[in-house]
Amino acid sequence: MPPLTPQLTVRPLTTSAEMRAGVEVYRAAFALSPTDPAVSPRLLAALQRNAGSVIGAFAGDELVGFTYGFLGSDGGTVYHYSQVAAVRPDWQRRGVGRALKLSQRDYVLAGGVTRMRWAFDPVRTHNAHFNLDVLGATGRWFLRDFYGVEDIGRDPGMRTDRLIVEWDLLRPPGPSAPPPAYAGWGETRREGGDVLLGAPRDWDALVARDRATSLRVRDDLAAAMRRLIDEGYAAISCETCTEDTAVYRFRPADRVRPDGPGEG
Repeated sequence: MPPLTPQLTVRPLTTSAEMRAGVEVYRAAFALSPTDPAVSPRLLAALQRNAGSVIGAFAGDELVGFTYGFLGSDGGTVYHYSQVAAVRPDWQRRGVGRALKLSQRDYVLAGGVTRMRWAFDPVRTHNAHFNLDVLGATGRWFLRDFYGVEDIGRDPGMRTDRLIVEWDLLRPPGPSAPPPAYAGWGETRREGGDVLLGAPRDWDALVARDRATSLRVRDDLAAAMRRLIDEGYAAISCETCTEDTAVYRFRPADRVRPDGPGEG
């Protein structure tokens, strides 16, 4: 793949040394200690040779981010499941994640697969904005405590709730969703046919400042998301509303167009 910028090149990882470097990026991105379990470089090598994606972003010769995934199926629908996209902390919010996902998209399409899915923690609203608004994926499923109680990384002792998104790789993102009105953390409000759900803009800062409140907010968000998805809504956007608050926009799934956020 050609360089995306004078600094950054994205391409598949190919050597055992690059696979091991990917593991170190993973550890740094998710604040893992040396004894915490991480992805195996042998697994990455196996995926690369068996219809998986293992793609890295390089600044010169230095690996600064990588993503990997594998094929999945659900009721006859074949999709690529992207397990992780990890970017080294000093390279985050500099376009590396976007470059990785777009390159992963091209890689998956070249194999004849047109859909991708992945899971993310919905309390991390910066990730939500990237997934829903920048890439144009749609949040269609909510799983409470997907991996069990977290015992490593950034949120030890907390549940591993996940919102699962689906990305139609043949469609560009649609028009931006309208700016959201304010909704309190874990609270919903209706706006036309949509439902808005407020969430903390900076989850890590909230946890550091008031862990008890963060636990309550996680519970409130989980309950609201599960209820909305059970009622037939899908998450289409997550935009900053105030300095402290981001707001999810949910829309009835049957009104969400395959090429973007949908009507309204």
